[in-house]
Amino acid sequence: MKIIFLLIAVLLIWWVLRTLRNSGGADTAKPKIKNMLSCSHCGLHVPEDEAVRHNNKVYCSKEHARKDNP
Repeated sequence: MKIIFLLIAVLLIWWVLRTLRNSGGADTAKPKIKNMLSCSHCGLHVPEDEAVRHNNKVYCSKEHARKDNP
């Protein structure tokens, strides 16, 4: 009888651990892929939300936008 309870306890622990590992959660969510743009001055790729736009061109920084457009 004790063996049956021990076996049930081991199976229950295994099932709980497997369920927790597979459930994922907010911490294991995949990061959102960002659109990358190439700098018109140096060619460096930067995320679209960090890019500097000037005269319909895209730059990686304000300095490159200034250097490319005197």
